[in-house]
Order: sequence, then structure tokens, then C-alpha cells
Amino acid sequence: MTAEILQAYAIIGRSRQYVGMMGAPAPIGPAAIGDYLSRYPSAISREEFDSAIFALDDDFRKSWEEQQERDKPKPPKKP
Repeated sequence: MTAEILQAYAIIGRSRQYVGMMGAPAPIGPAAIGDYLSRYPSAISREEFDSAIFALDDDFRKSWEEQQERDKPKPPKKP
């Protein structure tokens, strides 16, 4: 089951949109999951499937934000 969800997330994530000047990853929407499931049916309940995909997506976007914070230029120190 884990492999199926991870594979689904990888495929669904390819349709992700990016927004803003920074190109921030937009959340995956229910329609993208529905599109995936219409093409690749699953024995996993839709509720569980959605929950798992949204949790993976939340983790990905949180990691992206943290990386952006680490990569921000630091203000110069005053002498």
C-alpha cells in the first residue's frame, strides 16, 4: 500500500502548479487526485488515499519553505 501511494504521489505531483515570484509549489487539489484515480483505480478508500496524498504534499511544501528560508541571503553584519 505504501508503494502504491508513493508512486501515485510522484505521478500526481507532476501536474503541480507553481505560483508567485518565487515559484512556490501550489497545493495538490482533489481534482488532480480524482484524475489520477480515474486512470489508475485503487483498492484504497478515497478518504485514506486523499489523506495520504495531502499529508505527503504538506510535508513537501513545508520542506520547500524551510529550504527557501535557509537559502535566503543573510543581511550583512554591522561593523
